[in-house]
Amino acid sequence: MNEQTITPATATAQPKERAPIGEPLMKIGDVPAEIRAYAQNKLSPGKDDAGKDIRVNIAVARENGSYYGPVVLNGENYIVQAVGKEHNYAVVHPKENVALQGDLLNSLDANKKLNNFNIQIHYKGDQAKAYPFKPKEKEAATEQAQHGKTSKDKPHGMTPEEVLANAKEYAANIKNAGQRTTFLKHMEAAVAQARHAPAQEAQHQARASAPRSTQAEKQTAQGPER
Repeated sequence: MNEQTITPATATAQPKERAPIGEPLMKIGDVPAEIRAYAQNKLSPGKDDAGKDIRVNIAVARENGSYYGPVVLNGENYIVQAVGKEHNYAVVHPKENVALQGDLLNSLDANKKLNNFNIQIHYKGDQAKAYPFKPKEKEAATEQAQHGKTSKDKPHGMTPEEVLANAKEYAANIKNAGQRTTFLKHMEAAVAQARHAPAQEAQHQARASAPRSTQAEKQTAQGPER
């Protein structure tokens, strides 16, 4: 019997294994020199003791690989992404192999504003899908909430409803159901607070002005203070 046909009885209960990391999508030498030079200059942490630029590791994305980090270059044919804990490792993605998911990423790309935006890119074979990525869900919630609170003061800021809609779009990419639910509850609470902020501010101003009105009435009745 073929060895591959023999599987343990509990095989169906095991999680599906991820496909092994494959070969680079292209040779690093085939990446244009100006692309590699830009990544080097952008990510180099400085100079060594001899006064030479510290070299940055630059590689091409691999089949079945997953990469997380900010975009440092969004060109016509390539996306260069900074990865690693210190973001000092560059990965080059052939853009024709990466499908941007969602309106947000496509809008940023169309308006040439994808640089510095955190994304996650997951390959299945040599084809990938890119999604927004936040290193910490709490940071994402805080940023969205603060945007919602301050947008009322900006002529072109997002309304609380728009903030919540964007949060729901982002939450769709959170694979853990518990984290997704927690994130949405936090956002709904923040948006509710943002909606009530104008009314609370009006009440505060009314209370603050009340003593002044009372004092003015006393002065009117009693004449000017001497």
